[in-house]
Amino acid sequence: MSKTVLLSQVKPGAHNDSVLVVQKALAAAVGLDSSSGPGVFGRLTQDAYARWQRHLGFSGAQADGIPGEVSLKKLGDRFGFKVGPDGHQPPGGRVVSPVPKHHVTYPFGVKNPRYKAGYHTGDDYAAPDETPVVAVRNGTVRWSNDNGGAYGRWIGLQADNGRVYVYCHLSHRGADVGQSVKAGQRIGKVGRTGDVTGPHLHFEDHPAGPFVYAQCRKPSW
Repeated sequence: MSKTVLLSQVKPGAHNDSVLVVQKALAAAVGLDSSSGPGVFGRLTQDAYARWQRHLGFSGAQADGIPGEVSLKKLGDRFGFKVGPDGHQPPGGRVVSPVPKHHVTYPFGVKNPRYKAGYHTGDDYAAPDETPVVAVRNGTVRWSNDNGGAYGRWIGLQADNGRVYVYCHLSHRGADVGQSVKAGQRIGKVGRTGDVTGPHLHFEDHPAGPFVYAQCRKPSW
């Protein structure tokens, strides 16, 4: 195929050439109903992509049929297409927000007795479920799992400035432990896992070393 597929263009409801390339690959890899509209990312395409994710060993929320960078690159490696930048932020460029086009809605430091620390330990970015979140700096994924307790599904990014940035309450994790990522690269999606009242990203800024609750500062990068 020798084409480039843009990750940000391959999502439910999309209709473009990137989707068509992925559909052709899925048809060969796991089968795709011929009634699926060419270039249209509908239910049949999402179901086929979920089969591809399960084929790779993903399960649960990791096999939701919504392409992530890891699974899409593996599909491209097998069927001859490249995966281009996410498009929400230019990888390697200056990142304004870990949730592109969204701003802090509940800031670090707000005093609240219901928190164990007595104050809010990060910045919250309210956004709809499945909104992409991105790496704020170049770095390496320290952890990526569903075992964050009150933080729910979470990712820890060891950044090139020595800080560890923690992404919490995710609906989907799109980066694996040990994976190198660029600033602006999509690494997950906003969700409501853990102790939450609605969908948002809780974002913390920690020093290097093991994660210690409340050993953090107002996020900056």
